[in-house]
Amino acid sequence: MPEIESTINETTGDLTVQVKGVAGPTCEDVAKLARELLGTPASEKNTPEYFVRPRIQRQIRPGQGT
Repeated sequence: MPEIESTINETTGDLTVQVKGVAGPTCEDVAKLARELLGTPASEKNTPEYFVRPRIQRQIRPGQGT
């Protein structure tokens, strides 16, 4: 399940936002929404989860196509 975790450093006031449970470029859409709602974080970096690409398998069913 997708999750957005946000933390504000009490000393510096820096905002940290981490998007969890969303793999690939779709994560960027969620991060954009988080920025609009919470504000701009102090820095941004992509986690290894961001670089996961969904596997798409082509299926051909009998009786369809030529």
